[in-house]
Amino acid sequence: MRQPIKKSIAEANNINPTKSIYTLVVDGNNLLKIALVDKRMNNDGREYGAVLNFIRMLGNVLLKKDFNYCYVCWDGLNSGVLRYQHYKDYKANRDKHYDNPNVDPALDEYLKKYRAYSQKVIEYSKQKRGEKHEENDEEIFKRQKKIIQSILEELCIRQYEFDSVEGDDIMSTIVKNRLDNEKIVIVSSDRDLTQLISDNVIIYNPRMKDFVTKDNSVKMLGITHENIVLEKIICGDVSDNIKGIKGVGEQTLVKLFPEIKTDKTNLEAIVSRSKELLEERKAAKKKPLKSLENIVNGITDGCQGNDIYEINRKIIDLSEPLLTEEAREELSDDIHLAIDTDDRDLKNVYRIIDKHRMDDIKDEEKFGNLFASFSRIIMMEKKRFKVYKKKNN
Repeated sequence: MRQPIKKSIAEANNINPTKSIYTLVVDGNNLLKIALVDKRMNNDGREYGAVLNFIRMLGNVLLKKDFNYCYVCWDGLNSGVLRYQHYKDYKANRDKHYDNPNVDPALDEYLKKYRAYSQKVIEYSKQKRGEKHEENDEEIFKRQKKIIQSILEELCIRQYEFDSVEGDDIMSTIVKNRLDNEKIVIVSSDRDLTQLISDNVIIYNPRMKDFVTKDNSVKMLGITHENIVLEKIICGDVSDNIKGIKGVGEQTLVKLFPEIKTDKTNLEAIVSRSKELLEERKAAKKKPLKSLENIVNGITDGCQGNDIYEINRKIIDLSEPLLTEEAREELSDDIHLAIDTDDRDLKNVYRIIDKHRMDDIKDEEKFGNLFASFSRIIMMEKKRFKVYKKKNN
């Protein structure tokens, strides 16, 4: 994917530092999973509803504000391997199998190409035999993801995807590199990302069709966004197969420490308060609560062992994103610099739609309605690149 022009070969972005700018940062994989509810077929009998649904949902969010930038961040190939290196059971409940992270890069690249070539041979053989290939869920997801990415490219949407890196870490890095006058809206239904909420960062949840902000996070999440990381360090995360403290779920944590709902706190304070509660129970000649003892001693059923708090913080806390050197190097450049918009055009979008036999979108009115909401972003990016070329010619 064409990325922002590197700082080494470009300068100044034509940004007014006194005026607020607005940026949309989209959790690509999350939005695509939501979009998959649309199962409509193209003329070849293949699903393409998620493509249409994704573009429609993204377009609707773009209409909510005059955004200056739009990023879509994707989970890369083998994403999650950097967390797997810290925690071997990471996402094991999703049947995730990570390639050897220590494999020689050249061999790894060869294996990727070999697998892709083998799949093409299998497909060709089936076609020759007249067999119809039935796609599984993963294949449907990946195929539609590629179509979406190619369309977004033509719509001047900035996209990031790196092997071994999860989209959450890319989004966190964009937030960490926020300009002083920049306001960010993150599009995701992933609770993990609510830890990024601040005065200048809010979440739009496409499932709830509502915003989560610092002012309503208690109402929307059950606890303040400032304690989301703490909650997950202690309780773990079932969806990612991250084990927490034995016998301490979210409800138990809030029951033991009701202050966690509204007041920012930290692990040290929770452990200290657990000790106090145990002493109070002892003084009252009550049995000690096993859950409190487990918090104090860091007891878990997970493979983290005695290092549970340290390991869980590494894989949950997005203030220190887990990135490869490639990702770190590319994202370290100014992400607000101009992108190359030459040759990007809605005519190319039409060709993509035609290629994939999505004929019912080709109607002029439907096509216009679907892509009209991207006009401001296209205009902003083309204007930005025009200024860049003028300065560098």
